[in-house]
Amino acid sequence: MDFSFTEEQEMWRKTMQDFTEKEAGREYTRMCDLEQRYPQELWDAGVKQGFLGLLIPQEYGGMGADAIMFSIFVECLAKYSYEMASVFHVPMFSATNVVDFGTKEQQEKYLPRFIRGEQRFSISMTEPEAGSDAASITTSAVLQDDHFLVNGQKQYSTGSHLPGNIMVMSVRTDKDAVPPRKGINVLLVPNDLPGLQLVRLPLIARRAMGTCSVFLSDVKVPRENLLGELNGGWEVLTGHLEWERQTVCAACCGEAQSCLDDIMDYAKQRVQFRQTIGKFQDVGHRLVDLWCELQAIRAFTYKIAWMITEHIPCVKEVSAGKVLTTQLLHNCALAGMEFMGGYSLLPDSDFERHWRNSRYLLVGGGATEVQRYVLTRLLGLR
Repeated sequence: MDFSFTEEQEMWRKTMQDFTEKEAGREYTRMCDLEQRYPQELWDAGVKQGFLGLLIPQEYGGMGADAIMFSIFVECLAKYSYEMASVFHVPMFSATNVVDFGTKEQQEKYLPRFIRGEQRFSISMTEPEAGSDAASITTSAVLQDDHFLVNGQKQYSTGSHLPGNIMVMSVRTDKDAVPPRKGINVLLVPNDLPGLQLVRLPLIARRAMGTCSVFLSDVKVPRENLLGELNGGWEVLTGHLEWERQTVCAACCGEAQSCLDDIMDYAKQRVQFRQTIGKFQDVGHRLVDLWCELQAIRAFTYKIAWMITEHIPCVKEVSAGKVLTTQLLHNCALAGMEFMGGYSLLPDSDFERHWRNSRYLLVGGGATEVQRYVLTRLLGLR
């Protein structure tokens, strides 16, 4: 058993650390958040480096890297904000749906363009009345000759409005299917089709990437854009969840580390009652506990990455990882805000952004309560 990175993985980590400081540093991250501006410069720099090909097979010009390399990539990019990592990981794990379930024609059409940065991907699953219960979607897709006629609404679709984006969208083709998941399909829906409207939502989080409501009125989606088998969409939807939740785990570790580093520095410098606040037992012990949790949770995160790499089913582990990492980031952000007091409420402190990110991540990608519910089943408690 070896807990260290290989030489190649360590070199990759150093490359990504340097890239993050140069292209997604503290001031740039803060600016994109405050101005609610998409980090186009970061995207362009990543495209130039070939990062979008990280998870794409070599036959299409990609690197064919594993989940461990991807976790290193995401953890480093999330140093100052989960948002900076999501600029890449949202389209990248969305693209793996085409890798895993696309036809040869779809793979040849979309994957090379994606690697060149000409194509983006995003996920559109959630609806106003279908969040955690993903099988209850009502957005309809009626097959008519050579196309599906799509009507309905999607909610909280991150990055769906960006140029050249294709939404990996869940739709219902059989409203009477029993169980309901058997009537679900997944379509590749370009965001510029007639009848499609995108409305950006004013969330407290996701300010740089942007999240939208998607309205579809008689949108014609070519039949060739069906991903996977007809009425086999549930397999596609659940097939990417381990990747999605693992990226959340890695990103939370990256942002939590930066968060904790900043609190530690502050606790060593801030003087009250003639001593640095880190010397107060309550402050010091709380920071020690957070440091201990981060060490254990990061190790668990990379165990999950190893399991994905080795094709070992890990729904149980990745659900637990989602619970642990998101709560850790929230605890680190909250501690920073409490120890810094009023200063933490200012954008210059970064902690109000960390806190906003943490609140989103407790829900996004699978709510904490739902993950616990899933775990009770997997652990034989119900």
